[in-house]
Amino acid sequence: MKLHKAKALSLIGILLLLLSSGSLWAQSRIGLIGMSALVPGSAEIAMGKTNRGVALLMSDIVATYSFFKTNHDMDLKKDAYKNYALTYAGVPLYMPQNHYQVIQEYISSEEFNDFQDMMARNFFVIYHNDIQGYIDYMEANTYTGEESWQWQSNMHWEKYIDMRKAHQRIKINHNLALGVMLLNRAISVIDTAILSKNVNVYASPHGSDGMMLNYEMRF
Repeated sequence: MKLHKAKALSLIGILLLLLSSGSLWAQSRIGLIGMSALVPGSAEIAMGKTNRGVALLMSDIVATYSFFKTNHDMDLKKDAYKNYALTYAGVPLYMPQNHYQVIQEYISSEEFNDFQDMMARNFFVIYHNDIQGYIDYMEANTYTGEESWQWQSNMHWEKYIDMRKAHQRIKINHNLALGVMLLNRAISVIDTAILSKNVNVYASPHGSDGMMLNYEMRF
């Protein structure tokens, strides 16, 4: 939790730094749009549209924090169900992700192999009289040796299924957070493109040896 708070504070600090340097960015319409693409709401704030800019900015801060937090939580949940499968089903930790999906659907590799055997016999042997095809299929689509598994009980199997579902829910929230981040940027870029049509930034002499940056917005 402390790590998440530190990341959130760092993110807020970066956003404030970008906003404080907004006058350097807002020298052209392209610059304003670039600000929106990086930090939604920053260009609106730079152009004086504070309320809508702050709304977009706060939404993006929440979405960004959620994105990193759910990413961390997904890793924790994944490690948890892998270690659980190792302890109660004998599944090595280095198995590919699709293997963990299969052991969620079948209580043992023997049950899975029996199902594959029934399907393969019907298709290759009974209907096509293709013994070699049956043998090749079984070799490619069954689990033996270290790939095999056996859940100790239905209770352990069901617990594993619940752990996988919890991981999937976090993954959905992670994708939603990413979607909100992208949507915020799209909205802010479009909004800035419309607002900045009437923005005019130009330089003029100031004093004997200086220049003044003039920012004008026509309504």
